Amino acid sequence: MKEKSILRQNRNKILCFLLTLLLAGFTINAVLKGSGISLDDLWDSLRRASLPGILCAIVSMLGFIYFEGEALRVIIRHMGYPTKRSKGFVYASADVYFSAITPSASGGQPASAYFMVQDGIPGTVIMTSLLLNLIMYTLAIVTIGLLNVIVYPNIFLHFRLESQLLIVFGALVLLGLAVLFYLLLRKQSIVRHAGFGFAAFLRKLHMKRLARRIERKLAASLEKYAQCAESVFTGKKMLLQAYLLNLLQRLSQIAVTLFAYAAMHGELSKLPKLLATQIYVVLGSNCVPIPGGVGVTDYLMLQGYQQLMDKVDAYQLEILSRGLSFYVCILVSMIAVVIAYLIHKRKKNLERKK
Repeated sequence: MKEKSILRQNRNKILCFLLTLLLAGFTINAVLKGSGISLDDLWDSLRRASLPGILCAIVSMLGFIYFEGEALRVIIRHMGYPTKRSKGFVYASADVYFSAITPSASGGQPASAYFMVQDGIPGTVIMTSLLLNLIMYTLAIVTIGLLNVIVYPNIFLHFRLESQLLIVFGALVLLGLAVLFYLLLRKQSIVRHAGFGFAAFLRKLHMKRLARRIERKLAASLEKYAQCAESVFTGKKMLLQAYLLNLLQRLSQIAVTLFAYAAMHGELSKLPKLLATQIYVVLGSNCVPIPGGVGVTDYLMLQGYQQLMDKVDAYQLEILSRGLSFYVCILVSMIAVVIAYLIHKRKKNLERKK
């Protein structure tokens, strides 16, 4: 029974991954066709790009993973479980990779939790740290978005009406998620009611043994979870550090586009407006439960960029910056996750032999 469940889960993950690849391939193909740019033209453009600019874009992309890992490390350390930077990078890589290949980014946090469990971190600490980091992650985007609206409201007006609706809806989704995550940390009664409600549902399905097991584990964990949640809100320094690191994470991803534009020898005077455009793109990408906002993000990027440059440059910038900030980022994350998994597996095998 357990083996069938594992096989079913793995099959679902593979299907999600293949669907994501299909959607990504369709999007890339549509972008290339819409631009009128051939692969040869794109390659020539990349060869003419500035190497320092490309390298800065790559470092900025890596910063997206690194700063999330640092934020998780800060939170976990505050709760008494210090860990290495390399471990934090793996936790963040697992989040980035599995969020990118599962609907609604549903696989990211469980994947991070898996590696934390392997490192001996208790489940209540893991749940608390992941929820708090989600709050800070969301608040970071909301903060950047609000500042953007105040400083560059005219950039928002340059988008078409349908794009404006996507951006507004994305911002509302972020606000709703921030409130939900905060309530889950502050109001443990929500977790209690949800857990025991699920156990009651299982009883109705005549799964009494599983229901009893869930109730026992829930009763034992809720008190520890409440203590963990209380401890994080009393650590003002930790909260500030986690928030600032999440700000840096978001800005590092946005900066990939700026460095890519500089690498393409774009007009540096347009960088502030390009920054504002990219922030609106980030807000709008959250409006749909699609990994990486594939399709929506590309659409918003192209529409926004064409307000600042000609069509060919806009398409080339979209392909280069999106390729680095999303597709290469996924590849790097996948490699980090695979290496970490193999190391954990090797350690387990050595322990069994002893």
